[in-house]
Amino acid sequence: MTWENRFRLFGGVVAVIALVFGLTLVFNHRQNQITSYSAQVAADTYTVGADHAGTVVRQLVAEGDTVESGQELFVVQSLQLKEDIANGLEVADTEAYKLNRASGTITYYAVTAGRIDKLNAMQGNSVPAGGALAELTGGERYVDASFRLVPRDYARVETGEPARITLPNDQVITGTVEKVSVTSGADGTVSTLRITSDALRGLDQQTLAEPGAPVIVTVGLTDSSWFAPITDAVNDLLQQVGLR
Repeated sequence: MTWENRFRLFGGVVAVIALVFGLTLVFNHRQNQITSYSAQVAADTYTVGADHAGTVVRQLVAEGDTVESGQELFVVQSLQLKEDIANGLEVADTEAYKLNRASGTITYYAVTAGRIDKLNAMQGNSVPAGGALAELTGGERYVDASFRLVPRDYARVETGEPARITLPNDQVITGTVEKVSVTSGADGTVSTLRITSDALRGLDQQTLAEPGAPVIVTVGLTDSSWFAPITDAVNDLLQQVGLR
């Protein structure tokens, strides 16, 4: 065998080893990540509740309005409250409402920035004590993502793990697994992950970040194999050069 053939054979062996090693890294990476079958942007919903029975004398918002924290929403006239105060009832103002003790009116405020998604009462309506005036969707945006996981994969999902969120326009932002919960139903066991992302704050005024906007979430599973450091290093390099 000539030296030229030996070099060719050696190069072929090296190429095969490199190919097998690369495919092993890809396989290991795919085995250590999961993709949601359903995911959407979400936000907490708050009920603007009437603490005292009365009549809505001023309605300062309409359904679909965007409000800021501390913004006035409703003014309710409560004759019963006025009588109770006259009889010595001690009622303190809160972040959610303030009282006018002389007139017996209660002004309700938004406790967080958000959107009025539902009006339960309008100007002129009577509301019972504990009744709902409106529903406000607000606070920080997050993502609820659902996965169907086998038990061994569920045990490898940890809070604090990074997540990739693909928005409807194919833009990719990063997030963090904040909470993991499991529910069982007719469709089997479903794991729901709450993903928080600072990047969603910059999209608050866009439809991409509206509650209900569909997204795709990919989360890495904890990997204790000896391939883990190498796989992580390759993934980091691919991200830095823009290939992932």
